[in-house]
Amino acid sequence: MSIKKGLWVSLGLFILFLVAGMVFLLQPSGQVSNFQKWQYQTSEKTASTSILKMKFFGVSTLLFDDGKTQILIDGFFSRPSLSQVLFQKIQSQPEVIQRMIQQQQLQRTQAILVTHSHYDHALDLAELGKQLPQTKIIGSNSTLNIARGGAVPEQQLMLVQPLQPLSFGEFKVTAIASQHTPPTAVNNNLGEEVSRPLQQPARFSAFKEGHSFDYLIEHSGQRVLIKASTGAVPNQLKNLKVDTLFLGIAQLSRQSTEFQQNYLDQTLKTLKPKVVVPIHWDNFFKPVDQALEFLPYLADNTDESLKILIQAAEQQKVQVVLLSRPVSYPLDPAVQSQP
Repeated sequence: MSIKKGLWVSLGLFILFLVAGMVFLLQPSGQVSNFQKWQYQTSEKTASTSILKMKFFGVSTLLFDDGKTQILIDGFFSRPSLSQVLFQKIQSQPEVIQRMIQQQQLQRTQAILVTHSHYDHALDLAELGKQLPQTKIIGSNSTLNIARGGAVPEQQLMLVQPLQPLSFGEFKVTAIASQHTPPTAVNNNLGEEVSRPLQQPARFSAFKEGHSFDYLIEHSGQRVLIKASTGAVPNQLKNLKVDTLFLGIAQLSRQSTEFQQNYLDQTLKTLKPKVVVPIHWDNFFKPVDQALEFLPYLADNTDESLKILIQAAEQQKVQVVLLSRPVSYPLDPAVQSQP
């Protein structure tokens, strides 16, 4: 074989391996069906006996509903594809927001509470604000500048005040300063702010983290904590106990063993919930009306992250509930434990 021909063959093999590697990296990092034991099975009997219910739409978009009032966490529904995020400017999809408002009766939503300002949490804020003019948007100044970029009126915007409870109907909500998941190569703007109104379409990188918050929700004797990101401020939650913990596990398996142990100690072990529901594990590049699947290997190893959480929870006798569809999930612990 000539040197020239050998070079062409080597180049061809390199390209083939490169393509094969990319195909693998874009595959889901495990299968949701392998965790059937922990998946919530809808029961009309149990759901109907709980005053407070919740629906999970992926990432950390959570809708709390007591039949009268709704509280929405983040509200990320447009979910642009991976290619759009990488190569185009992205924007909220008004028709998607309108459909979700109609399907989920979001006109009853009194407040949208934003955990931080990356696009997979805050992209749809301005459109939600415009289509829900009676709804308050609560978050950091970065969050509010995203809403301002869509001309949401100032009277709808509230700067988050950590540890200052707010009431919406029968809901009491308290923001707690938190910490974001450790930075990655494409997510290294932690602490940076959106300093002026952000108009869409915009590059995903324009959605700076700003500041991160957990939210404590209290209702009818139930205490629920939403922790969207895989990061914790040391001893921040040491005096708090909750019934249900919605715990972000994105990138958990890619952290050191020491980080994993500390994170679970600061959250699961400290809060002592009866139930832990993993969030921020799904492939948010897929449309909201498709079944949730694990993040691709390119972004995470969700299978391993979930196993780490399950092992820690079982050691502490905490029930793990995996929600893979936006069904009404009861938040009364006595109901949650029923078959």
